[in-house]
Amino acid sequence: MPGSPSTGSASTASNDAIPRSTRAPRRRSVLTALAATAAFTAAACSGDAATGTATNSLTIYDGATGQFSSNFNPFLETSNGAARGIIYETLLFFNRAAADDVRPVLAEDHSWSEDGTTVTFTLREGVRWSDGEPFTSDDVVHTFEAMAEHPGLNKAALPIVSATAHSDTEVSITLDRPSYSDLWFIAGQTYIVPEHLWADLEDPVTHLNSDPVGTGAFALDSFSAQSIGLAANTDYWDPEKPHLDTVRFVSHSGNQTALSALQAGQVDWSGIFIPDVENTFVNRAEGNVSLAVPQFITVLMPNLEEGPTRDRAVREAIYHGIEREQINDLAFEGYHELPSPAQIILPRDEVWLAEEFRDEFAGHDPDRARRILEDAGYEEGGDGVFVSPDGDRLSLAVKVVTGYTDQINAIQVMTEQLAEVGIELRTQEVSRAAFVSDRDNGRFELAIDSLYGGPDPFGLYDDFLNSAAAAPIGEPASKNYARFRDDEVDEALTRIAGTDDGEQHREAYATIQRRVAEELPYIPVLQTHGVAQFAGGRVTGWPTEDDPYALPMPYSYPDIGIVTATLRPAG
Repeated sequence: MPGSPSTGSASTASNDAIPRSTRAPRRRSVLTALAATAAFTAAACSGDAATGTATNSLTIYDGATGQFSSNFNPFLETSNGAARGIIYETLLFFNRAAADDVRPVLAEDHSWSEDGTTVTFTLREGVRWSDGEPFTSDDVVHTFEAMAEHPGLNKAALPIVSATAHSDTEVSITLDRPSYSDLWFIAGQTYIVPEHLWADLEDPVTHLNSDPVGTGAFALDSFSAQSIGLAANTDYWDPEKPHLDTVRFVSHSGNQTALSALQAGQVDWSGIFIPDVENTFVNRAEGNVSLAVPQFITVLMPNLEEGPTRDRAVREAIYHGIEREQINDLAFEGYHELPSPAQIILPRDEVWLAEEFRDEFAGHDPDRARRILEDAGYEEGGDGVFVSPDGDRLSLAVKVVTGYTDQINAIQVMTEQLAEVGIELRTQEVSRAAFVSDRDNGRFELAIDSLYGGPDPFGLYDDFLNSAAAAPIGEPASKNYARFRDDEVDEALTRIAGTDDGEQHREAYATIQRRVAEELPYIPVLQTHGVAQFAGGRVTGWPTEDDPYALPMPYSYPDIGIVTATLRPAG
């Protein structure tokens, strides 16, 4: 495999996977309501006496720990989440909570050229930036030209050739290959910025954009290291929205303090892991709701360019050495599911799963883990930890965000499991901002994180596996944080993007899944749910199981903008 040396013997990770008939994973519907109450109290209509919060406001905890930085550059994943979807908007909205749900945002329509290399958008008329300037096709042209000029802005590594304005409301984006499957990235994950403010920036990649001007339903109103305040955009293009006057983001030290704030009515919307959620949160107050959606693959993310995890034998030993049912039970209260070795979201994407993986889930075989290391030349040291042929102890630091208690607990469980196969794990807790920076720039040995994508497998695979989305250590990667490079995978991704033929897609997906199972560029731990909590019933209009109009998690972008624009005061 180019760019990823391997000294271990090859093996297909799916060989020891668990047959579905042996261990059926827990399944939930796309949006599962853990519990909900239907009635809201009349008192909710007059405000929250305990907190003094008006009912036409919303307080969000999106997982931020430590102090906020004044970064609202929507191209950067280190930016505040309010930038992506609330302040800045995309051309289209792709709803990952419901199949085949694509809606207009800044663009009302789109069409492809016959060869699939050019997509033309008809833009919405009457849209204005929050400073009053009109939104036109020049803004779209500038956004894509900036991405073409500055790879650090082009997070999906789109092969942009040109952007052309045909009129104020018609614009075309041309790419250097057929790109049907890239529409999610082009129109659903690219946040349009104002040409009149961004054209003269010397370096938009490092621009913090502390005074953001967007087209979204809310605009920045106040900023401090502890909170971010947004005010309704009274000139928003949808005259029926927003219904709330203000939105506020707050930071907490971790899940426990966030839960306390949620229970006290100081936070309306969060997305944290809550042990015994029904008794701890749902049943504590009328109007409390918890939702979950299968959306992620929690992984141990290896560094494929530096350190011990460059060796596939180490990755394989970790894969076979962890016992996922125990991790699920002890760290996540049995809430999640065994992952597919194909690293695909199930059951949503089952139609794209290669036949050879249909009855298989990641398994546990500690004896095999030890054999893999021994066959690769590792020897067990006196302390029970294997030593590499170069004399280095197999001791790995796992980076995790401080306060993410479920992930921290998962690492602790895996530490005990892997000690039995001669691998030492060390938990390395850092702030969320430091985690994102270190992950993006490849400053880790292992990191616990999640893979995710768009409305089909292409988004996840293209984001995290495409060589073009990797970067040298010390430079930010475009989601391919492991720095995986594989010619077969790249070619398969190109085939998928170049056609709308479903059968060709299936064949190419099978190629990708085989390579993923063989090379383990990411080590799957569990298929996990995105979780969201809505507190107290002061605000209504949330996504539900019956109306999954967007993902309900406050860390999902641009869904967060769709949700905040839809919410309204109860009563």
